[in-house]
Amino acid sequence: MLFFLRKFFPQLFIAVILEENKKILKASTFRNGKLISSTEKSFEKNENLFDYVKNISKRFLFYYTGLFLDANEQGLIPSKKTENFENFDVGKISLKTFVLNNVQIYTATEHIEYFSDLFEDYNGLDFIYSPFALLYFCIQKEKTDDKTILYIYRYSHILVVMICKNSEILYGEFKTFKVNTDSELENFNDEMKDEEITIKQTDDEEMTLDSFNETNEISDDKFDTLKQEELVEFKDEKLKLDELNQLSKDMEFCRYIITSIEKFYNLKNQTSFIDKAIIFSDKEFNASAIEFLEDETFLELKINQINTLELMIELMQKEISL
Repeated sequence: MLFFLRKFFPQLFIAVILEENKKILKASTFRNGKLISSTEKSFEKNENLFDYVKNISKRFLFYYTGLFLDANEQGLIPSKKTENFENFDVGKISLKTFVLNNVQIYTATEHIEYFSDLFEDYNGLDFIYSPFALLYFCIQKEKTDDKTILYIYRYSHILVVMICKNSEILYGEFKTFKVNTDSELENFNDEMKDEEITIKQTDDEEMTLDSFNETNEISDDKFDTLKQEELVEFKDEKLKLDELNQLSKDMEFCRYIITSIEKFYNLKNQTSFIDKAIIFSDKEFNASAIEFLEDETFLELKINQINTLELMIELMQKEISL
């Protein structure tokens, strides 16, 4: 009966990512599989996001909320058997597992319980998506041609590596990289603010010294032009530092990918050879980093730009229609 009603009533899908410095969501409304409306918002505090979720959910009979799982304690076990997880360096912790074709993905039970409790007073949490699940969802939409392919999923500071032959998963790794605020960039921003203050102070002095224009022959227009040129120069320098910072992060991702490939080839009884590589990423990789990765691995890389929030909503729709 409910499945029948879902065809006629609008359905709300909410995808949530709780980052350390910001909380983002995408809310999309569908009727009979067709998109009606969509909005994306960011918040500084969890509570503000939760209140928004609770308020918009009130207007719908059918609504679903999915969360992106970015916890460190998650990974892939190359077996469907649930015993002897310690053999795979998982450790003696309580685990929640989920079968993904021929393997299992896992996370610490405490993370599932924590996030479930977190959303309990805000209409609950329907789905929790591991980056492994999102990557495999992307893989299923690719044409593999019976080849062994290296797949990479990247969101912010998170990287997932998965090697598959057709739909069979041969290898998988999960890695979170340190999120650090670059001190050099912070200092540079402070310098920019100081420079703006200095310019404003000079401007104020110009207003109080009647003889300033006479002795220096600088009009108000010329002074404003100089001030703008100074600010543009500082912004250009900051942009260059931002690009260098991004290149450094991308190179760190690439080195880890290379290490993962080496681990795969060192596995016992491993006879497959990687034919190509496909990257799914929310953010563009630096061209120099991509060139470096291709040169080091001798693999041709295909880059697919994705939106993780939209990907979660697409997967939620698929799951409720099963």
